Amino acid sequence: MMTHESDDRQLDQLLRPHYEALRQPNPLQRQVVLEGLDQTPRSDVSAARRSPAVRLGWISAVAVISLMAAAWLLRLAPSDAYGIEAVPQRFHDVQTISLRGWQWIRDSSGPNKPPFRVPFEMLVKRPAMFRHTATGVSVEKGRTEIRHRLHLCDGKHESVVDENGKPLGFFRSLSLLDARLKTEEIAQTAVVLAVLGPPEAAYRKIGKDNADGRACDLYEGRFSTGSHTTVAQVWIERASGLPVRVVRDELAADGKLTGELELTEISVNTLLADDLFRGKGQDAEKPSSRDKLQQGKEPALLDATPTSSGSSDGSKLEAWQTLRISDSAVLVVWRRSAPTPRADGADAWLSDIALSLPEPTGMRPVRHAWLSPPTSAERWSWSLVVPADGKPLGRGEVNLTLKGRRGVTSLGLAALRFNDEELRQLLAAARLSTLRDDAPEMSLADLRAQARKLLESKGSKMPTF
Repeated sequence: MMTHESDDRQLDQLLRPHYEALRQPNPLQRQVVLEGLDQTPRSDVSAARRSPAVRLGWISAVAVISLMAAAWLLRLAPSDAYGIEAVPQRFHDVQTISLRGWQWIRDSSGPNKPPFRVPFEMLVKRPAMFRHTATGVSVEKGRTEIRHRLHLCDGKHESVVDENGKPLGFFRSLSLLDARLKTEEIAQTAVVLAVLGPPEAAYRKIGKDNADGRACDLYEGRFSTGSHTTVAQVWIERASGLPVRVVRDELAADGKLTGELELTEISVNTLLADDLFRGKGQDAEKPSSRDKLQQGKEPALLDATPTSSGSSDGSKLEAWQTLRISDSAVLVVWRRSAPTPRADGADAWLSDIALSLPEPTGMRPVRHAWLSPPTSAERWSWSLVVPADGKPLGRGEVNLTLKGRRGVTSLGLAALRFNDEELRQLLAAARLSTLRDDAPEMSLADLRAQARKLLESKGSKMPTF
């Protein structure tokens, strides 16, 4: 089964460039074709129609192209091809993503203060560039100050600059593979979160509407954001299956709605200049010092800094990355505070730990197996996680929770999707960056074989808190 999956993905890579254009509406191209038909001499058309050989050739060619295109589109699209559930996969299949709009920031300088309306922007240019806004708020002597920052990556360097492009003291070199990984964190996590909210958000189609002159299906959903409820509306273009507008409001106890986020421009596969992803004065040709250090050796270096962390009552929980190994398995690289040894001989490192897949219907149980067991609180460990029901992951976010004596720390970890070749590179580089030098090599084929065994096992499920 995994061999077929690998073959399918290779076929996807071969066919995608040829059929990508078929998925995009092109009125100009259509008009050119129509004009060409109008200009064809009637005698030529009649002769062609009368010729059985030519007519058969036309029919055969059209049939072959139609069947191949139909097969490709069916393979590409989920069962709800134009529904909201297909949005994460459709974002994964594009080259650039552009989100622009507004967000509302609370003014905590006094009671009943109206929120601030500030610009929101998030841009992705694959394979390794991103740009997004970060707005900070501080209150001093009853006065609120708003600071706008930009988080940038140009494929070689990561930096934080002010709204005018001036560096703010954060600048570091990245290997090309690391830049690729960080770009997909934004594309597959932050972009999807901005458009759809968390994975437990439940949407329903409430009707049809137009947005920017495009026919859309309108969806509405509700989910909890901290201590309040968010009401979200998403316009999905019926022709492409992609979102074109998002309006998100905070719902108060009295039923009043207050603006939270509005995405007025959502576009894909548009031209984005490389300069958008650099700060002012940053040298576009300057190589990454990490690439220099690498000296052409593979795999590339990866930054093993935690991407998410939390602590409670002296207990600490950290995660580096979560990678999608197959449609029904993820690799989680994480670590925790040293646990108290258990007298019953049970695995202390999994004590008070819960793993689950959050969905609109609740927490979905999973099964767990160590790929690289922990030896100390300072070292990363590798875990293999599969759904206990054996079904596909869906959106694929893993909830990792550590229950302390007086509190709970929980991390939401999005399982990033890569093609097999990139995944092999990431696994090899991650082994050198996060495990001991004597750790055994784990190939993608090995991980998938272990995932199949775990899916077929009758082992106990991980607890959910």
